[in-house]
Amino acid sequence: MKLRQILVIVALGIGYGFIQPGRFAYAFGHATLYVFLPALLFEAAWNLNYRAIRRQWIAIATLAGPGVLLTALLVAGALAIVRVPFDPALLAGAILSATDPIAVVAVFRRLNVPKTLATIVECEALFNDAVAVALYRCVLAAMALGPAGAGAVAIVAAETLGGAAGGAAFGVALAFLAARILRGSRDVRVQIAATVVCAYGAYFAADFLQLSGIFATIACGIALRFYERSWITLSIADDVDRFWDVGALLANVLVFFMVGAALQIGRVAQEPVFVVACIVAIAVARGMVGGLLLLGPYPREWIDVVRAAGMRGGLCLALALALPPEVPYRGAIVDAAFAVSLATLAISSFALVPVVRRASTSGDARSLARRRTDQIPSG
Repeated sequence: MKLRQILVIVALGIGYGFIQPGRFAYAFGHATLYVFLPALLFEAAWNLNYRAIRRQWIAIATLAGPGVLLTALLVAGALAIVRVPFDPALLAGAILSATDPIAVVAVFRRLNVPKTLATIVECEALFNDAVAVALYRCVLAAMALGPAGAGAVAIVAAETLGGAAGGAAFGVALAFLAARILRGSRDVRVQIAATVVCAYGAYFAADFLQLSGIFATIACGIALRFYERSWITLSIADDVDRFWDVGALLANVLVFFMVGAALQIGRVAQEPVFVVACIVAIAVARGMVGGLLLLGPYPREWIDVVRAAGMRGGLCLALALALPPEVPYRGAIVDAAFAVSLATLAISSFALVPVVRRASTSGDARSLARRRTDQIPSG
């Protein structure tokens, strides 16, 4: 899906939102978190290469770990300047630190992006959301505890980290079980059904066990694809790939339409100081997060791509709309999510394609991509 097509779909959704204002606001949050997100995360992870991820794990972990925390703290700091209490300010930072893997992956699939760069940015978008959701739940739990002391907050943080690690382990275990069941199977319908069960089973089972469903789904998709490429007795039909390609396309169209329909343009101006502080903080944070790659052997053009790929959208809005009504500054956080999503989608629509083209034609980028991707098995 091209970025222009995404913008057209969002615009159609906005038009529908003017006709039927607020109709999708409630449904959007739940549909995104429980219907579309598991499938889209699994499909994106299914198309990743484990060996490529392993070679770039430092860059990916840096962007998705410290990068998320840096973004959340910068947003919280900007809101503190305009006298917003720390707890709701940090909650807003956690929500706005979630980039949109749906938009990033959809755009990258249509552009001539060096494979190593695509691996870094797509994985950052996926794991970024997993970390952001974990932080979001951690902050909400800490706010619910109130002034319970640093010990209680530390317990919540430890439980959050344990849930992330446990979710990833659960996803790998489920993928191993599915791979064992599928060994020797040539029935396409069985294979498709197994991957669908993996996508939603990992997400909901992990959530039921109080683990991270996002980490579980991503890990399950990556691990199952790794087993398929590594085990001679496990062969997944091309029809499974086509099923997920078509499913992801349809889900993308629905998600972006609902993003547009859920956007309430009139609300953006209701909290101007709060919204402007968030937009400025996100812009500064994305520049600084991209700069974290300066520590590695990456061309400057690649860093520009990382900075331009910081779109916000479906998950950011879903998390904001899912906030309980009693959360302080809930309305302002929802307004900021609307505004930041609009701003980042608009900026990326102009900036992303040119910087990707520069990265693709850079001599340093081509040589680095060739040198690293030559080591990646084609299977």
